[in-house]
Amino acid sequence: EGLEMAKAAEMIIEKSGMREFAVDTLFVTQGYCYHWISPLQDTIDPLLKGYQIGLETGENEGASWCLSVRNCHLFFLGRPLDSIPKELEAYIKVLTQLKQDTSMALVMIVLTTVKKLRGIDVEAGDKILDSTLASAASSGSVALSAAVNLTKLEVLVFFQQWREALDLVRKAGNVRLLLLGIFASVRYTFLEA
Repeated sequence: EGLEMAKAAEMIIEKSGMREFAVDTLFVTQGYCYHWISPLQDTIDPLLKGYQIGLETGENEGASWCLSVRNCHLFFLGRPLDSIPKELEAYIKVLTQLKQDTSMALVMIVLTTVKKLRGIDVEAGDKILDSTLASAASSGSVALSAAVNLTKLEVLVFFQQWREALDLVRKAGNVRLLLLGIFASVRYTFLEA
């Protein structure tokens, strides 16, 4: 039913006069629905379209969320890690100009993780992630904290550091409630079991 509603919503926004709803619709359909039944690659262009429409219509917050989700999907696509940083760095500049701090922080988390996986600034990357966790805790941003823990978990799983991954899952708690609907939170389900 959710997929049918997503398709219907996208058909509606294609009609004249519905452009103002396009950004939020593309964010939800591409970020929370289609990745369950289609290749993740298929979400990349629509999310970029949502970002572009957001800029054109002045919906900067929605545009930034489309860009943030697109950035996460780029990471999880399995692209060569050296092909991602320039794009993420460009996103950070744009999101800083748009004053979209939360979205910028989410992109920074992925950029830091990519660098860590490539062996670049590993120690500095750890400090950035720890600082972001501390900042999220002091501001009460549980979603930002969950995003940091999710990327930390990905690195631990990648390097098969299972005990550390389980410790992180236990320490972080049930982040799936905060990352509802995104495919990446499924890893917590398997590790909790």
